[in-house]
Formats: sequence, structure tokens, C-alpha cells
Amino acid sequence: MNRLDENQLLKAHGEVVATASRLIAGRISFVEGVRTLVGLRTLVSPLDHDPDFMLFVAIDSESDHLPGREQRQHCASEWLDRCDSEAVALEHRWLGSVRPACEVLIRRFTA
Repeated sequence: MNRLDENQLLKAHGEVVATASRLIAGRISFVEGVRTLVGLRTLVSPLDHDPDFMLFVAIDSESDHLPGREQRQHCASEWLDRCDSEAVALEHRWLGSVRPACEVLIRRFTA
């Protein structure tokens, strides 16, 4: 059962659309965009394994060791260089699948 009222749910739908659009356009980092969509998934879908979000869940799992913006200040520059290289490789590997998955989310959650 969804914990949000109708206005909150519509706002969460808008956040999914905005995040997916920014991810396609390259206006948000790949890992950050994926993580944001995974976080929004529990707000907008009653399904534990919503097929429209499972690609993002898989990529998030694959990148869960990469530091987020808040953690970066606590990391050594050498480590960040390796993480950034890995994030770029991850984006190259998955972007071809993520674009159509984002388009599905945009169509699904556009009001």
C-alpha cells in the first residue's frame, strides 16, 4: 500500500520523469541518476520487483561501492580517480539499455 497522498504521489511521479529526463540528457551523473530512480521506486510502485525499475536496481547494486557526493570529501583522491573511471565504464556499458528504460519511465509517469 502506498504511503503517499495523491499530491505527494504526483510529485514523486514528476521526480521520476525529471530524473529520467536528466539522465537521458546527461544533466545528472549516471550513478546519481540511477540511485535517485531506485530511491523513488518505492514511492511510486507497489511492486517489490517492478520490471520498469529492475535495470536501475541491478546497476545500483553493481555500483553500490562507489561513493556518493556526500562521501567523496572523505575519500583519497587516488580512490576517487579509480571510482570515477569505474563509473565511466559502467555508464558506457549500460547507457544503451538505460535510455530506453528511462523512456519507459517517462511515458509511464507523465501526468
